[in-house]
Amino acid sequence: MSKSFFARLCPFVLATLFFAPSATLAADAARLVPNDTFYNHQWYMDYIKAPEAWARLSATSTHDVVVAIVDAGADFSHPDLQGALWTNPDEIANGQDDDNDGLVDDIHGWNYVTNSPDIRPVENGVMIDNGAWEHGTAIASLIAGRGNNDIGMAGVAWKAKIMPLVILGSDGSGGTDRLAKAINYAVNHRADVINLSLEGDSEDPDVSQAIKEATAKGVLVVVAAGNGNGEGNNLDLQPLYPSCHTGAAGQGMLVVSATQEDGSRNPSSNYGSCVSLAAPGADVLAARPTYEANGNRKDVSGYGVWSGTSMAAPLVSGSAAMLKAQHPGWTGEQLAQRLLATVQPFAKGIDQQGMGQGVLDVASAVAPAPDEKYGPWNLWASNPGALPSVWITSQQGKVLFSFIAGNAADKRGLHAIFVRWGDDRRPNILVTSQGDESGAWRLYRWDGVLLSMGQVSQNAQDKIQGGLLLAAQDLKAQAKETVLLTEATGARAWRFESTTNLGKSFVTTLDEKSYGSMAVGIERPIQAMTLLSRSMPYSSLRVLYSQGIGEDVSVTTTRPSNLNMVEGQTADGREVIRLVQSGKPTYLIERKGMLDVTTDPITVAEWRQAPLGLEKPNMPGKFYDFWPR
Repeated sequence: MSKSFFARLCPFVLATLFFAPSATLAADAARLVPNDTFYNHQWYMDYIKAPEAWARLSATSTHDVVVAIVDAGADFSHPDLQGALWTNPDEIANGQDDDNDGLVDDIHGWNYVTNSPDIRPVENGVMIDNGAWEHGTAIASLIAGRGNNDIGMAGVAWKAKIMPLVILGSDGSGGTDRLAKAINYAVNHRADVINLSLEGDSEDPDVSQAIKEATAKGVLVVVAAGNGNGEGNNLDLQPLYPSCHTGAAGQGMLVVSATQEDGSRNPSSNYGSCVSLAAPGADVLAARPTYEANGNRKDVSGYGVWSGTSMAAPLVSGSAAMLKAQHPGWTGEQLAQRLLATVQPFAKGIDQQGMGQGVLDVASAVAPAPDEKYGPWNLWASNPGALPSVWITSQQGKVLFSFIAGNAADKRGLHAIFVRWGDDRRPNILVTSQGDESGAWRLYRWDGVLLSMGQVSQNAQDKIQGGLLLAAQDLKAQAKETVLLTEATGARAWRFESTTNLGKSFVTTLDEKSYGSMAVGIERPIQAMTLLSRSMPYSSLRVLYSQGIGEDVSVTTTRPSNLNMVEGQTADGREVIRLVQSGKPTYLIERKGMLDVTTDPITVAEWRQAPLGLEKPNMPGKFYDFWPR
């Protein structure tokens, strides 16, 4: 049975006519103060140092970042939300389910209350509670209100797109079944951040699993800590959900408490060990609807003032959107790590118990970040004839770490891959020598410290044909990866869960003659590995996922020994696998919830896994892997 949850925001609404317009303010070298009419009432932007962040990194750079709001809908006709509404690139308004997600005409999101694409808060043709309508509009404006446009107010990320997912009904509440579906929708449609300004009193396994899968696929989930009835609750004594959800993969989830202008905890804000950080959440100016959902204009201002953790969470979500625009290769885990590492301390004398690690500081978050700590990283390994070396570089080619792997006299060349098995947020590196018939492997820390070693061969007569090829992916959404070792020219494979858990070998092809197997990890449409078994006259592709191995898909092969596979992503984050044996490549691209096969040219923005290595200019070895994934 679905459990209910609801949103509380402790609203206090002031009409715009009581506000005096601010003077037009100019930017200087260190601050960019927008010219929005009521910006001088947005005290909280100075508190989180947004003007310094805007001066460093234009908020308009967030145009490709998508933030999903799971709430009660928003007024996207509002002047400050013009152009903020996300559009589904795979759907057409034609009465059909074009993107194969089970929903018809979900052009701008979905309403799980009415089970329709109408993202306004309407039930049975009737406008639902205005407070819920205002709640979603306020949250959307704090994240992506169009700033520096000489009207209204400014959000944090001026050009971010909002994906509205309506789950709250006429009484401001909704079931956890809707919440789980909305989170899954946001992930499947490539949202970068999910904002959850809502709370409930019990943990639901479907919601927990949805959050795990979201964070495992690189999405940052931002959750309001919730509000008590006049006085905040200690979440360690009275846990609420999803704020006290446990098990987010890689800790890609942030829980936000609310502060007042003097830095103290907003009296209604919940607190406790579940909380990650604090952000302003008292007397927060934001947009409010200028018309009712049924189309009737309201004779009210388009702005108001609210208090509650529901207002604090979107300030973090908007800041994460700015950070994602600056570092598109970062996953939700790196975004969360950076936001927590750059918080400003609580004011002296403030009772900070259970308020989190500090107060949001978006200016410090978007300051230059060390590649050595956050990535993204590229992994390279030496070619035959060279010292057995591994290099980790930045995307710009700067060498961050390098080390000799194994016996310096062994110059057969290396295969390598990033692997995450421990709790360290930086990955380890698994290495094997090319053509090594013992199947020997070594596991190194990112800085070259040898952690473990072993081999898959059982005895001297057990020859690993062609040596090993390597692949890794987090199949179980637990921030700990499964490794697949395949014979480079044979038919066997081995599955690793850890250095002490080497699974039994299994055969990768049913054909008598095998020309070897290889695999790459994929994130969408599901977290899995794509396994290529090379043979004549057909090679086969199968998907390896947490529950087992899928059915074969045959690939006509004329030169199986030449057949190679690499994995990458397009500029809009779509998974791409390229297969080439000679001449024109074949691509598998993630479209409409499935991997679509095409020979049409695909522009790949970034290669991410290459089992046989990939030559790139001006590098001494081959590229093998990318982190984070």
